[in-house]
Amino acid sequence: MPRKDMSQNHLNSDINVTPMADVMLVLLIIFMITTPLLQDSVLVNIPKARNPLETTAKEPFVLSLTRDGRIYLGKMQVNEQEMAQALSERFAVEINKNIFVRADKALSYGNVVHIIDECRRMGVQRVGLITEKEVH
Repeated sequence: MPRKDMSQNHLNSDINVTPMADVMLVLLIIFMITTPLLQDSVLVNIPKARNPLETTAKEPFVLSLTRDGRIYLGKMQVNEQEMAQALSERFAVEINKNIFVRADKALSYGNVVHIIDECRRMGVQRVGLITEKEVH
């Protein structure tokens, strides 16, 4: 009686991980592209400085001024009256009365000074200007 070769009926029980690795690499690329976009939702083209100081505040209060004159407190768009109200409420009880301003470099100097003056009027003691490090 002829014997069948056992290698012909042998099932391969190994898991093929190549498709899983492909999917994981695609997900990694998607997350690498989208993560920087989620961090700063307010688009401001800030000026560069040669020696910017690093901020050490835990939760800085950031005021962003866009090219077209819109004002953002954090990621929320506000007008000047809402900004003044939010600043006076926050700094009425807070000891550390610091604010950081991210202003678009195309915005006029007068507009930036006007907003900083409003911040000072609402109790802000120190104003920091956020810049990017200039690459030589």
